[in-house]
Amino acid sequence: MLRRSVLVALALALSVMGACQPRHGPPRVKKLPKRDETPALRGGGPARSPRIASYKIEARLDASRHTITASQTLIWTNTGASAVGELPFHLYLNAFKNEQSLFMRSSHGEMRGATASDTGWGWITVDSLTINGNELAGKLTYPHAPDETVTIAPLVTPVEPGQAVEVQLKFTAQLPEVFARTGYKGDFHLVAQWFPKIGVRVGPQGAERWECQPHQAFSEFFADFGVYDVALTVPATHVIAATGVLTSATEAPGQTRTFTYHAEDVHDFVWMADPYMVTDPTGKTPFVAKAKVEDGEVEVRVYARKEQTEFAKRHLQAAVGAIERFSHYFVPYPWPIMTIIDPPMEAVDGAGGMEYPTFVTTAGDSVISRSGIRIPEYTTVHEVGHNWFQGILASNEPEEAWLDEGINTWADAIVMRDLYGPRGNGVDWRGWQADISALVDAAYDDPSKLPSPIATAAYAFVDADTYGTATYMSTQRALDTLDAHVGSGKFMAAMKTYAKDFAFKHPTGRDLYATLERELAMDLGWFFGPVFQEVGGSKLAVRTAECRRAHPPRGVFADTPKPGSGSAAGSAAGSGEPKGPIATKTVTETEAPETGTYVCEVVIENTGTIHVPVEIALEFSDGAIQRVKWDDRANASWQRFVVERSAKLVEVHIDPDRKLVLANPTQHNVRIEGDGAASLRAAARIASWTQLFMQLVGP
Repeated sequence: MLRRSVLVALALALSVMGACQPRHGPPRVKKLPKRDETPALRGGGPARSPRIASYKIEARLDASRHTITASQTLIWTNTGASAVGELPFHLYLNAFKNEQSLFMRSSHGEMRGATASDTGWGWITVDSLTINGNELAGKLTYPHAPDETVTIAPLVTPVEPGQAVEVQLKFTAQLPEVFARTGYKGDFHLVAQWFPKIGVRVGPQGAERWECQPHQAFSEFFADFGVYDVALTVPATHVIAATGVLTSATEAPGQTRTFTYHAEDVHDFVWMADPYMVTDPTGKTPFVAKAKVEDGEVEVRVYARKEQTEFAKRHLQAAVGAIERFSHYFVPYPWPIMTIIDPPMEAVDGAGGMEYPTFVTTAGDSVISRSGIRIPEYTTVHEVGHNWFQGILASNEPEEAWLDEGINTWADAIVMRDLYGPRGNGVDWRGWQADISALVDAAYDDPSKLPSPIATAAYAFVDADTYGTATYMSTQRALDTLDAHVGSGKFMAAMKTYAKDFAFKHPTGRDLYATLERELAMDLGWFFGPVFQEVGGSKLAVRTAECRRAHPPRGVFADTPKPGSGSAAGSAAGSGEPKGPIATKTVTETEAPETGTYVCEVVIENTGTIHVPVEIALEFSDGAIQRVKWDDRANASWQRFVVERSAKLVEVHIDPDRKLVLANPTQHNVRIEGDGAASLRAAARIASWTQLFMQLVGP
């Protein structure tokens, strides 16, 4: 999911566009679409995942009431080594049921610039749940009550290791007015997190436990892979798009149609219904293109309303490029279709910028997003990228959101540079160019000020700003820093191995750490611990910087006689008599004149918890630059550098090549002449006065 705070301009852009909406005529019956003549996996072949949880769903949409009635069959397999006596299910739509849900309490009804409607509540009810003929709906419990986003079904007979259980459900879902990734707005329906979804068994063999977190503001989703067969009965006036491939489209009674979709090795199913969406607004330039990957092609489809045609073309181009680049860097996209939904402007606050397997929603369309202002493109690249880190790798997002959102943000920047160049990939408009990472970086807080480390469970962050900065931006900064430390080619190769090794396996942070250490052949504990597990960040700064004219030592020194001088002191020493006073010599400015060079002294401090080797560039008045390196991994808090040069030091640059992007660079460049010198002198005076005061009043 793309956080709205990433780019302040996005919110402004959306508000401008949302103020004026075009009028559409009454919905018309659409031409029945053709089925997709392609397998659910490109090239067919064996399953990519263990297929632990597979679903067959038959659902009917009442577009005027925004309700769904459905029956569902779940086949769940116990792949663990311990028996299972209960089955927990996510009921995500109950997050929007009332103000007592954990989601509403933790979000206060606001998310990504949108506010929940006080009339458009959403919920889901389990009308029937049977296993082997036993009706269990009346025995469901809600362990986090009054929150009802998780329910537990007790089993009459435990599911033993290696066994499968078939669960028959009937449910009714009321969609909310679109908010936080799902719902309706006018005639538009984004139907996401809409069915009872079983939790995931995690932990070592024989000691497994259920992972089925209640839904909260910052937590997203975690589910097992499986096969989905979903039949959707909808009004004949509506365009439908969904996860997977369309296997049939048939007329149904009452001016309705039934669309059946099949998806393999996915962990979710989502769909869109809208009477005004199109994929071919003119009959000449459809929003469809092919992305070429190493083992074939992927068909990319963009669904948008006609008034958003120009943006749909931009989203299409960005999606094709993203699929090709992510496939190159990590693993080939395994499915035959990628669907991009460009929501109508009145719905984008709640529905835009969200990812699901083979299906994402985008955002960024506005009068401000002129060609070259790449907010729409970046949103699409980000959401498409999730099909690798959330769709294929599928880490536990409530517990380790950074493994998806953060790594994806890091990869997005690389893909944006590939697609749009190294300088103007964020903005390239009227002579002004900006890198997307620089724009995103400007939207986030100083990471050293965060009260929580990166590897914090999503639901445990204190607020949205902390969650966003730590999960998205700090993770990107950490990976960029490690990349710069070990070398880009090596690091990217290691990340590709991580993606290949853990595709469809729910990797954890420990899996990532172990893979990087193995592939890079180095112990990285000094980096992973402070960066991902600790608070404090890297706080590098120039503590002091000054120069003085160089000269030989002055003062009083022992006057050592030259050998054979026959001095009185020497005679006394030779005769064994008591020694007299040692002769001394006073060296003054006359005897030790200035040499014409300067001795410059710089003290660098790091009062944070992250210590990474860093270079310091010392710039002198004659234009010369001398670099020194400080490797403070032993947790040293400061380092003094003394150099002698023919010219004065005028400026100090910490990390001049911006390799240590984990640190806040605002204190990294200091001039010691002009304003910079004045500030350093003022700081020195304050320190001196403080020391004097403490000496006077101290014990």
